[in-house]
Amino acid sequence: MHPTHSITAAGLLLAGCATDSNRTARDFADELPAKWTTSNTSTSQAPAFWWHNFRDDQLSEVIGHALAANPDVWSAAARLEAAWAQARIASSEQLPQIGLSGGLSKSKLNMAQFGFKLPGGNLPNAFVNERHNLTLGAQWELDLWGRVRAGKRAARANALGQAAEFAGVRHSLAGQVAKAWMLAIEAQQQVRLAGFTVATHETTVAQIRARFEQGILSSIDLRLAGANLSAAKAQLAELESVAGQVVRQLEVLIGQFPANKLVIPDKLPTMPPSIPAGVPAEILSRRPDLVAAEHRLFSTGATLSQAKASLYPQISLTGSAGTSTSELSDLISGDSVIWNLGTNLTQPVFQAGRLRANIRLQRANLKAAEEAFRSTMLKAMGEVENALATGQQLAAMDEALGVAYEQSQAAVQVAQERFDRGLGNIITLLEARRRAISAEGQWRAARRRQLENRVNLHLALGGGFESLKSNGTADN
Repeated sequence: MHPTHSITAAGLLLAGCATDSNRTARDFADELPAKWTTSNTSTSQAPAFWWHNFRDDQLSEVIGHALAANPDVWSAAARLEAAWAQARIASSEQLPQIGLSGGLSKSKLNMAQFGFKLPGGNLPNAFVNERHNLTLGAQWELDLWGRVRAGKRAARANALGQAAEFAGVRHSLAGQVAKAWMLAIEAQQQVRLAGFTVATHETTVAQIRARFEQGILSSIDLRLAGANLSAAKAQLAELESVAGQVVRQLEVLIGQFPANKLVIPDKLPTMPPSIPAGVPAEILSRRPDLVAAEHRLFSTGATLSQAKASLYPQISLTGSAGTSTSELSDLISGDSVIWNLGTNLTQPVFQAGRLRANIRLQRANLKAAEEAFRSTMLKAMGEVENALATGQQLAAMDEALGVAYEQSQAAVQVAQERFDRGLGNIITLLEARRRAISAEGQWRAARRRQLENRVNLHLALGGGFESLKSNGTADN
């Protein structure tokens, strides 16, 4: 099941559970503004699998490999399985506990230990008694005060919270892979740009050396060109190292050995269209971390109810039926049938304050869970606001750097022509090239940062969604 659908299903299940918490997500929603500070009026649609929005089949394939092979995903899946097993254990306590037991016992009675012998020399002075038994027993707590039911609610809420955390791990991993993928592409682009820069400087050094040998240029020009060539080679080596590290990081994320063997495409994905951010209250049911925090709130509240119920008597019904006989052949005979019914009542009398201290403990835990939810909610709001605002700023930066790149390329062409005709000096040419290389590098980095910010926006909003209903809720 897709993570977004899992979260939605968990939210529907949560709505049907009784809550012992003083506050719910709906109460916290009253603290949120009606709309985001940064305007977002997009009416376009984004696919349920948000990474498909980038229209990059290779990226989708890599994310698929990561979700299937990353150890963190498998670890989260194991924790989820354990949580549901614990929920089933808690649920089983509401039903009668039935067990079948059987046994064989032998006992010896020695008459000599009582100080006398039986009359008659042929009579034994010791007797051996052998008993066979088979019993079916049952016990059932009436749960008049809801202690067992509260434990079931707590375990179920914990399992649902773990399901949301599992979805969160998948969301986070997909985001990490997408950003590492784009960073690897940009790193390879920067390496190719640095390699082109080295080749260009080598050509320039050769031209200047030829003119120096002809006496046209001075040794200063030759040394400046040589210094720039060496700096470009050092920059190339550094960028190759960075690119290798990024690819290895990506390989680790997708569960492969980090060997720097992953094939990376030449171009970044195209910038996808804007997505509708909706209203702040929507992410309370969309973001995995907020869904998990609310389930923890429910679980802690149910644990508090369970602690309160522990102050009252525990009433259980018990019963058993079976057979007991000295002869194994008579074990299923109707004459050997025995049975009993009973009621047990256990009332705590003196626990040295342990039960009431546990209530205070669970109340403190509930307060902590409420504040943790509020903290997570504020953090989520900040992430969305930052992604929306940064998106506008990066768009403006991309446009400005695009102009700077075009102008610097034109400046290099003019400087080269003037230098070739002997009208310009080498310093002007080298400076023009430095600015052009810097502008291109910054422009490529800005393009990657735009895509990365779009990933951040998807994650901040809780992943992908198919459309927005007229009432402004996500149709997940």
